[in-house]
Amino acid sequence: MEYDVIIVGAGPGGSAAAYYHAKQKRKVLLLDKTSFPRDKICGDGVTGKSLSVLHDMGLTDWIEQTRKVSCNGVLLSSPNQTLLSIPIHSPDDPMSAFCIERENLDEAIFMEARREVKSHGGQVEYETVVAPIVSDGVVVGVTTKENEYRAPLVIGAGGYNCPISRYVMDNTDQPKQDRKHYSSAIREYWEGLEGNNGEFEIHFIDGILPGYFWVFPISDNKFNVGVGMLLDDMDNQKVKLKEMLDWVVTESFLAPRFKSATPIENTRRGWMLPLGSSRKSDLLPRQNYLPGCLLIGDAASLVDPFTGEGIGNALVSGKVSANYPVIDSDTGKDYQKELWNLIGKELNNSHRFQKMIKRKWLMNWFFRKAAKKESLRNAITDMLHNKESQSKLGKWFLLRQLLF
Repeated sequence: MEYDVIIVGAGPGGSAAAYYHAKQKRKVLLLDKTSFPRDKICGDGVTGKSLSVLHDMGLTDWIEQTRKVSCNGVLLSSPNQTLLSIPIHSPDDPMSAFCIERENLDEAIFMEARREVKSHGGQVEYETVVAPIVSDGVVVGVTTKENEYRAPLVIGAGGYNCPISRYVMDNTDQPKQDRKHYSSAIREYWEGLEGNNGEFEIHFIDGILPGYFWVFPISDNKFNVGVGMLLDDMDNQKVKLKEMLDWVVTESFLAPRFKSATPIENTRRGWMLPLGSSRKSDLLPRQNYLPGCLLIGDAASLVDPFTGEGIGNALVSGKVSANYPVIDSDTGKDYQKELWNLIGKELNNSHRFQKMIKRKWLMNWFFRKAAKKESLRNAITDMLHNKESQSKLGKWFLLRQLLF
């Protein structure tokens, strides 16, 4: 059977792409190897950029019914334990950030996409994609373990190990895992953690730098905690994330908060994050298309280099992909340029912050400045509340705020 679009992977990015392509009255085939609900390892944070797409997809009522804890702000700590509290919402703000298990979030987005896909003659299948079908250098479909499907456009949305992503990287001389642009992270769910007042917490703790530790509230009593670090830094420091996580909860200055808390069994899991930091390439962050196919979300290496958040850029890239029913050497470049115009400034700024946390003295200095300077705190609020506001945080703005 032939389709207008085949989408490989039904996570947030793939489901958003399916929804918006179907809105254009295209016949969509959405493929995923497993059914929903299913666990997805993540920090579970849903911020302003994600929410703008989710509301646009008609999920407003679901968000209001599902959100258990509305994030009051972000609590940051520096290596010298300077605390910085950043407010990021008002209680009735529909863009107010919150956390939810990906098992629930992904299913909600998928179900909305499936309804739209089927209403326009498309289909959803649970099959494992093995490879793209290529004819004369153009991707014309995919092979699964069970079938072959064909379409003039194939979208790779299957994460960092997506078979469509592997094909693009193999044929553009890109390394599958550039350790300067990949992070690793490990998360675990805990109950009974003390001292959280509905805030996202990000801690730059002396002892795990240049990694960071997070606490994200799922509900009043359930928390997503974890650590993350750039692969290149893990190589240089010869560290293991499991040991870092154990050290934070048992020996760091945060350890007293975990004394009466309990980890939820079998929830400690790790994953890879392909970061959206720019490579030396004309197409940023890297080439994410070949004739007949394009990449979105984690498959396109769009994860925020500073926070590790990838849901928002996955949703945005899925939405943007609907502007391109055919991908060739020209429209592929157009897709990447349009997407980079939307998210490039924030990714570049996040990459600068990622570099900054490698220097403990600079982090401590930054926190001292931010604690005293309202304009810098307001800029951070904009950045954390609505990632699209990061365009204000150019390097010269930050330099002026820090020096004067």
